[in-house]
Amino acid sequence: MFDFLKKSSKSNDNKKSDTIKEMIYWEDSSRFQGVFKDFFVVYQPEKKQFSLVSMLKVDGLNVDTLPVSEQEGLNEDFGVFLSQNVLYEPQITSKNVPVEIDDFVEAWGNTVENYRKMPGHNEALLQLKASYYYHYRNLASNMETSKKQHFVINSEPISKETYDSLELSYQVLRDKTRTIRTALIAFLSKYDCQVEICTIGEMKKVLNS
Repeated sequence: MFDFLKKSSKSNDNKKSDTIKEMIYWEDSSRFQGVFKDFFVVYQPEKKQFSLVSMLKVDGLNVDTLPVSEQEGLNEDFGVFLSQNVLYEPQITSKNVPVEIDDFVEAWGNTVENYRKMPGHNEALLQLKASYYYHYRNLASNMETSKKQHFVINSEPISKETYDSLELSYQVLRDKTRTIRTALIAFLSKYDCQVEICTIGEMKKVLNS
């Protein structure tokens, strides 16, 4: 794939030389073909095409410990998020991550207290945050728990094996990833979540698990 990228960096073509520095290769037979800038280059045999892949990490939300009514509301909101972003075709995956519950509860207590001190805070949202804190504090009395780490996988096809196509796909995926991140932050704002763009190392660990 992208044979022109594998030529010596002594090439007189500055564009090719710069691209070599941006691209890291693995085995040609691997599904993970390499890295271009901060995204994965993957081969999708089912589609017989190369694509760039990015990933968003949603942290701070443990759906399993939410009250049933809150889980139902979250599911409804999630359905709205998917319908609004259906053209981007985001894929969702989750992993269980161990949590030291005492540290988790302490962090929630700090979150509630910091929000309480904010001028003009929303009282209903404060009560919601406080209810989560008391719920987690009760859990901490007799157990340790885990949280689900949620990931949103985004991709963009590479139409041709050329530098220009690779760069175009990168720009499209970069904008798509930012748009979906903004939508996720808005959708999850009342759940005190953080949404971050994954590093290459984080993506590789998730995709290989």
